[in-house]
Amino acid sequence: MAADWLVPELSLPKQLERECDRRKAARLDRDGLSMLADKLICDWYQHDEMISRLMRQVQRLEVENMLATATPSSRKPSQHHFQWAKELLHRMGR
Repeated sequence: MAADWLVPELSLPKQLERECDRRKAARLDRDGLSMLADKLICDWYQHDEMISRLMRQVQRLEVENMLATATPSSRKPSQHHFQWAKELLHRMGR
């Protein structure tokens, strides 16, 4: 489940800019649409990779923060904790 801050609400000026761009795109000819689609596809992959890297960094920082503020416990970690750690390492690509 995504955090609230991951689902931004556009400001009114950004909404207006988006609407203007949508209207411009609606008036493009086939070649213009093809060029726009190519640019958007390239941008999409670049942004997707950037977001993935940033989210891995956020996860790493969250774990570091939890470890830095955790109080030592005499209890041993449960099997559930080991599964969480395994899943987190897998998501981080390690």
